[in-house]
Amino acid sequence: MANKLAKMRSILRRHGLAGGIVFLLRVIVWRGYSPKSCRMFLFALSTPRPAVPNGHTFRFASIEDIRKYHADPAWPIRERDVQAFEKGDRCLLEFDGDTLVGFAWIAASRLVEIMWGFHFNMPDDTVYNYHSFTAPAYRGKGLQSLRHLQLLEHIKETGQHRLFGYVDHTNLDSLKGVRKSGYRRIGVLRCLRTQGRVKFSLKVSSDLWSNGQRT
Repeated sequence: MANKLAKMRSILRRHGLAGGIVFLLRVIVWRGYSPKSCRMFLFALSTPRPAVPNGHTFRFASIEDIRKYHADPAWPIRERDVQAFEKGDRCLLEFDGDTLVGFAWIAASRLVEIMWGFHFNMPDDTVYNYHSFTAPAYRGKGLQSLRHLQLLEHIKETGQHRLFGYVDHTNLDSLKGVRKSGYRRIGVLRCLRTQGRVKFSLKVSSDLWSNGQRT
């Protein structure tokens, strides 16, 4: 109960009364904190909101970079991130001079596990974007949007032009972040575990489903 109250206070502080009402409705109606159910919003980004260049530089990380920042407790590079990098995932680094500002990851595979074993096979022109982070000193400046713009520029060489992501429906902070970047909501996945079974219900816009080539 104490954790739930702390969460509610945080929501009210960051998102106001309207955010608090949205959060409560989603928890009550969709059982947002139930271990037996989940609801994920799916997003796609192909045209990010304009971002003002700020002199920062961007490049994909090397394995030496990943190991360096994994060893630094200031950066949330986890052991599973190191393993994902070794399997082909990539991490875009953003620098202000020689200072690391933040990062954003993209997956090598177009088969993405969203929840409880449910996998979404993305079209060939789409890349799964995940695990974005901005150093505290640089937050509030729209840098995540700039990194997403840079990601789209960097993946053009592979013939891809769209980013995909998903967010739990009660995670108002992440939902606010993806919308600020220009992501549009393109679907929802509902999950329910009951009587030893898992039931999924998926709704996705046509351009992320039947009309996209998959290999």
